[in-house]
Amino acid sequence: MKQGKNLTSSRIARWNANYLSSFLDSHIVSYPTPSNLSYMWSFGSVAGICLVIQLLTGIFLAMHYIPEIHHAFYSVEHIMRDVNYGWLLRYTHANGASFFLLLYIVIFFVDYIMVLICIQEKVFGAVVF
Repeated sequence: MKQGKNLTSSRIARWNANYLSSFLDSHIVSYPTPSNLSYMWSFGSVAGICLVIQLLTGIFLAMHYIPEIHHAFYSVEHIMRDVNYGWLLRYTHANGASFFLLLYIVIFFVDYIMVLICIQEKVFGAVVF
């Protein structure tokens, strides 16, 4: 009887391990996606997330910024020192702007390269046929 109990507990442990690994495998590793989906497809959603982050941090920064020539520097200092997590808002907004620009440069070059590839295929097809 004792061997049956150990066998049952090992089956439960194996079931838990198999269930967890199969769950991770089906949701992370082998997620059903189209075959033409690549990393380039995710740039649009990354750009959208960057845009939302830029809008939110920009709105919160604009609440504390004073756009007057004599108070602008002091308002930035106020944001950095006195506003709760103001330094995080400012740095997130600055790095988001850099990443946003980099993202669109990459998208431009990818589109440019794809146009060149399409032109080469048309020219090659016209020469062969």
